[in-house]
Amino acid sequence: MEKLALTGLTHAGSFELEPGFNTLGRNPTNDFRVHDATVSSFHCEIVLSDDSVVVRDLGSTNGTYIDGLRIQESVLKPGQILKAGSAELRLDFRSDTATALVSIPKIGAGQAAPVQTMLSGDHPACLNHSDSYATYRCARCEKTFCVECVHVLRLAGGITRVFCPSCSGHCESLPLPPGVATVPSKKKESLFGRLTQTIRIRFK
Repeated sequence: MEKLALTGLTHAGSFELEPGFNTLGRNPTNDFRVHDATVSSFHCEIVLSDDSVVVRDLGSTNGTYIDGLRIQESVLKPGQILKAGSAELRLDFRSDTATALVSIPKIGAGQAAPVQTMLSGDHPACLNHSDSYATYRCARCEKTFCVECVHVLRLAGGITRVFCPSCSGHCESLPLPPGVATVPSKKKESLFGRLTQTIRIRFK
């Protein structure tokens, strides 16, 4: 069975692409971390589908290139060179000649697997708040969370990425049932804010 992987040319290491979103950057929460000062914390994302590999720049400082051409979003083909900052990686096929083993995680005694709660309209609830509608589903572990639980990263250029609090995978938004709206968390109001609401001075 052949799989696609990014092989480091200027930096040692290889990263096997998983179906869906794969992030590359200097931050340790990326799927493929590159230790290089020229690589942005969240530099680019590589989306693997059944018929293509698409690279998207995430507003990086030093740009993302494919075979020397700077891109914002482009298809990456096997054999081509992906450059993030000064780090160069080649997309290769990797043959898996070893016997495939299926690993089934064991649930310890007294440890129950998380149960998916469904709310009205057969809509999934947040894994941590069973009375709240889930607004995001992780593309990696498929767990669902409300807006209060996910990690939101705001990048340059107005780009926003949402990450799973459980596995740090990329989260996709879920449509809510009609009539249900997300309620943002109430931020603690400052002392000055409370004073400006309670004190009104009239000038005659």
